[in-house]
Amino acid sequence: MPCLASQNGISWTKEELTFMEEHPMIRLGVDPKFVPFEFIDQDGEYKGIAADYLSLISEKTGLQFEVVKGLTWPQAYDMALAGKVDVLPAIGKTKEREEHFLFSEPYYYYKRVIVTRDMDTHISGIEDLEGFAVAVQRNSSHHSYLLSYPKINLSLYDSVEAALTAVATGTEKAFIGNLATTNYLIRSHGLTDLRFVSFEAEKQQALYFAVRKDWPELVSIFNKALDSISESEKLAIHNKWVELDTDMDYGPIIRILIIVGILVAVILSVSFFWIVKLRREIRHREQVQLDLEKAKRRADEANEFKSSFMARMSHEIRTPLNAITGMSYLLKKTDTTLTQSMYIERIIQAANSMLGIINDILDFSKIEAGKVELDIISFSLDQVIQNVVNIISYKINEQEIGFRLSEDPLIPNYFFGDSKRIEQVLLNVLNNAVKFTDAGEVSLDIRLMARENDIYHISFTVKDTGIGMTKEQINKLFAPFEQGDSSINRRFGGSGLGLSIVKNLVDLMGGEIKVFSTPGEGSTFIIQLPLNVDKEKEEVYIKALSANHFKDVRTLVLEKSGANMNLIENYLGSYGMYCELTSSEASALSMLEAADGKFAKPFDLFIIDYDTPAQGGFKFIEKIHNSKKIVKIPKIIMLFPMMREDLFDRINEYGIDMGIGKPVIPSILLNGILDIFNLKAVSGSRPSADGESVPVKLEKSYHVLLAEDNKTNQLVAKSLLEQVGIEVIIASDGKEAVELYKKHRDNVDLILMDLHMPVMNGYEAAEKIREFSTKVPIVAMTADVVLGVREKCEQSGIFHYISKPFNPDYFIQTIKDIILENQSDIDTDTTVLDRQLGLKNMGGNQELYHQVLKEYYNENLDTLGRLEAAVGEKRYADAAQIVHKVKSSSGSIGAKSLQEAAVSLQKALEEEKREEIVLLQDKFSKILGKLLEEVKYFQEKPGTDVG
Repeated sequence: MPCLASQNGISWTKEELTFMEEHPMIRLGVDPKFVPFEFIDQDGEYKGIAADYLSLISEKTGLQFEVVKGLTWPQAYDMALAGKVDVLPAIGKTKEREEHFLFSEPYYYYKRVIVTRDMDTHISGIEDLEGFAVAVQRNSSHHSYLLSYPKINLSLYDSVEAALTAVATGTEKAFIGNLATTNYLIRSHGLTDLRFVSFEAEKQQALYFAVRKDWPELVSIFNKALDSISESEKLAIHNKWVELDTDMDYGPIIRILIIVGILVAVILSVSFFWIVKLRREIRHREQVQLDLEKAKRRADEANEFKSSFMARMSHEIRTPLNAITGMSYLLKKTDTTLTQSMYIERIIQAANSMLGIINDILDFSKIEAGKVELDIISFSLDQVIQNVVNIISYKINEQEIGFRLSEDPLIPNYFFGDSKRIEQVLLNVLNNAVKFTDAGEVSLDIRLMARENDIYHISFTVKDTGIGMTKEQINKLFAPFEQGDSSINRRFGGSGLGLSIVKNLVDLMGGEIKVFSTPGEGSTFIIQLPLNVDKEKEEVYIKALSANHFKDVRTLVLEKSGANMNLIENYLGSYGMYCELTSSEASALSMLEAADGKFAKPFDLFIIDYDTPAQGGFKFIEKIHNSKKIVKIPKIIMLFPMMREDLFDRINEYGIDMGIGKPVIPSILLNGILDIFNLKAVSGSRPSADGESVPVKLEKSYHVLLAEDNKTNQLVAKSLLEQVGIEVIIASDGKEAVELYKKHRDNVDLILMDLHMPVMNGYEAAEKIREFSTKVPIVAMTADVVLGVREKCEQSGIFHYISKPFNPDYFIQTIKDIILENQSDIDTDTTVLDRQLGLKNMGGNQELYHQVLKEYYNENLDTLGRLEAAVGEKRYADAAQIVHKVKSSSGSIGAKSLQEAAVSLQKALEEEKREEIVLLQDKFSKILGKLLEEVKYFQEKPGTDVG
């Protein structure tokens, strides 16, 4: 291209001159923080290496350069791409950028470095950064450079300063930039604990002027101007910015120190203020603490009063209940009619129900604390249902509503579980249903839902036609002390605890309870329980059913209700019985007369509902007996309505074989049929009792000291114990009990101790008696059920416990067991010392055996006294050592029975089982006493050597 002009030794072309005339002002896009290459200083001036080069170019070309102010580097770069900026004066060249810009020749060279913290010594090159995030300035040449390393993750920053700070604080692992800028910023900002890693030493990075694509003339102008800059001018620029000793900027540090100083001053001021305030607060707190301690004492006193009140209430209610159950039991033992026996049974069941309610109230705190334990035993499900129905029938009769019961015949009868808790759940739910039902009926439906091996999932559905509930009422249903609304308590009564206890017990048994209800229509409660079948008892039950007892028994059922008719048919079908059904008395009479043996086999069993015949069941039975057309009168079972126990006394009068109360329970019907056909019953649930069993008397006479202040309970306990041949000595208070024990201590085999008595209570009386004897069994007979009673009893030397009101049969059996267990197992005619065995142990040396026996006798003369003292003072470890010594030597001399007794007693002492210790110590003492007598006799009779 021809040269048209020459200025400052530079030859310009026509195009270049024209360009400079047309574009005297060039717009620059700069990085305001790219020190020392280019930056905007505190005065807003454009400074740096690039600025100095542009100043020289301006002198040589006459061009003016204007910096577009207020831009960050990413913004400047984006404006250059958009053509709003003409030149980027300090930029590296990359392939990507060459697509958008024209580049001048390089005018300055620099090194690319990695910056890390001092501790990251494992980073020595670019390859060590793979897998890590690396800080880099956005849209810088380093940004473009790192895009060729896909395994390095990029953290983009708008400024180098921000990126370096992130590395210094540990936010970022490393930074990549040029050495000059990085070094300048680190020193001027006082950044510490950083190190440089130089890499790709053979590759030098350069700075260029990037010019918009449509201005090639400007690139040529830049190149010619750069060529005209002398080496001395370039060196001066380099030394000005790179070799310069940059002073550290202490501004940030000073600012931090000022802030810290202010904070310290504020803290000291605040501390002084709070010290004064806290002193006042401490005095206030001390006063509050004193008030709290007073309040705690008052709360403890109130809690103690509550416990005392609960104990007293329990005692006062349970004591008359004990009299009711005890006297009812004694009344059952007299000659009573069947109706009277049923009335007595209802009294007992009602008393037990009342006891259950009391237990609900007293034990609610235990349920809340999760301390209720299930008593898992084998039980009859039908017996549970019968008990529940017997109790609930009173309320059903009072409400004058119907009751329907149905049970799936496929459900076994015997299960393992807590029958009392299941009764409690069903009673609570049924009571609730009956209470809120004024008309219609309540039903209990028992169904088998599923079976998992030996676990049967059973549902108990209680449905009523009562007042129903809203969704809000259902949501509050299982909360303690809650009822549907406040009017319910006023109208129907109740504590609101029942269903809360039901929910807790069902959860405890691993079950579930669901409620469905419609206001004005009624409610349905579904209780689902998993129960383990008792295979042993159930096999007996199934065997009885499979024995073909009923295959030839022809049965006729007269029942007006279709639902009851189907139910009875299902029950009979499960027993393997074929039956014919009718709801008409005329039809039933015709069927009985037609079965004359010629064309139809006569009926063997006739089941009749009392209410179905128009004139009543008894009149219809009279017709049957008076009919000459009936060739064979079948066995008759009459189904009586609820609460009509009076009808049972008249069944013999009309020649009826069996009476069964409604609702019909499967096992009761089965056992009724078995009874009238003289077959063995298979279930614990019987239709009626033939009589009460008489307790078996003890073989010898025993004496019991009864300490009880209630005259009725004295009579009950005395009468029960006399039935088994136990003579009773009665004390009306604790002091009298102690005096009577002193007087009769050689004859008393057991003490029954009420805990709450006048003059001296049961605890104090037991402690006094224990001063005379550690052996005699003392049985607490108490109405207390509050926590801690058993522990307090043990502390007073009482190791047996019977709760009032007690089951009379259980009471009698418990007393018998304790007395017999406490008696020595050693027959007075049986010798303890086996001299032949002892002599054998001594190698047949009789003289040595005599010496060992003499030494044994002398060593153990005071053993019983030392043992009794150690046990009395609860020094069980010392007592165990005494027994251990006796155990070792007794085996050697041939006292095998004493050695065995010592083993048991030593174990009980080591485990501190106080109840066992009392019994085993007595046995051990008797055997050792007898052994010492035998040894003494053997020593005094030299002629009794073992030959």
